[in-house]
Amino acid sequence: MANYRDPKTIYSPQDMITDVDVIFEDHDTVSIAKIKWNDSNVIGIRWNIALREWDDTDKMNGTKECLGLPISRGYPTWFILPDQILDKNSDIRKAIDSIKL
Repeated sequence: MANYRDPKTIYSPQDMITDVDVIFEDHDTVSIAKIKWNDSNVIGIRWNIALREWDDTDKMNGTKECLGLPISRGYPTWFILPDQILDKNSDIRKAIDSIKL
């Protein structure tokens, strides 16, 4: 089984993140977290295993760690969702809320 970085331990960039509270984690796909980013509460998302890592035998057998995406300078990071996406009145938020799962 692929070995990937525990999302609770991803604090990069270190000068921006002070708290990570994982609210969704699926080994083979994504993690989503509430993050304290530069003293603001935000939502971050990341792929646990990057597309090209699936083709790396050492990463799939657990010999090497999967870094996922995004990464910066070889360190796993979070993609921070812009405030406009989460704003209750935004068209994007309305579209997300209308999706039937």
